[in-house]
Amino acid sequence: MMATIKAEFRKLITVRTTYGLILLGLAINGLFSFLASYKADAAALTHTGFIAGNVGTGVSMSAFAAGVIAVLLLANEYRHNTIMYTLTSSNSRSKVLAAKILVTITFAILFTVLMTAASLLITKIGLHFNHHTLVHQVLPYADTWWRILFFGCGYALMGLLFVTLMRNQIISIIGLFVIPATVEGVLSLLLKHNSIYLPFSALGETLSPPEDGAITATKAALVFLIYMVVGWIVAWTLFVRRDAN
Repeated sequence: MMATIKAEFRKLITVRTTYGLILLGLAINGLFSFLASYKADAAALTHTGFIAGNVGTGVSMSAFAAGVIAVLLLANEYRHNTIMYTLTSSNSRSKVLAAKILVTITFAILFTVLMTAASLLITKIGLHFNHHTLVHQVLPYADTWWRILFFGCGYALMGLLFVTLMRNQIISIIGLFVIPATVEGVLSLLLKHNSIYLPFSALGETLSPPEDGAITATKAALVFLIYMVVGWIVAWTLFVRRDAN
């Protein structure tokens, strides 16, 4: 199993696209964090959760990069017809998929920590450049960290889930963009308040400030986990039983 995990890590860190997407995530995160703090109005500066909200939004905007990287971890093998070598190098397809999930989670944690630190630093730089003065900030570290890390890992695992189910790079990446913005947007018109129980909407609720969230972050996380469990049961079964090509 360790050999399989090490092989998956090598696939992740030896692809130039991984670093390109990390830089893209940093750029989008940094641009938002700087502008949101530099252009903040007086009302926003009096909010005790300004920094926490700014960091959470910055991380959410860059999370798509981790999702695409997770897609490529498996999609590149289907695209270049190397999936057969991966499967034959292990005595179990389940071990291969488990290794990809573990690598994805580990990468997502590191990526999210990097984005959080970058957003926090750039937010402070933006405030400094425009000579803004904040009121005392309330930042519950334990609550904030679990929600941010859950969101980052959830988005990355959703990307890996899409490609495991569909085995197509383009469709999986499009799904990461289209489903949250378009599909769930249309469904929200029909479901109204109940749209918060859709997968990406529930995941997004985990980052909402307690006073602004439609449901609690814990409940939203549980809803999203139900989708993930069901989705991964289907994906795992198909991955084990379907032909590799």
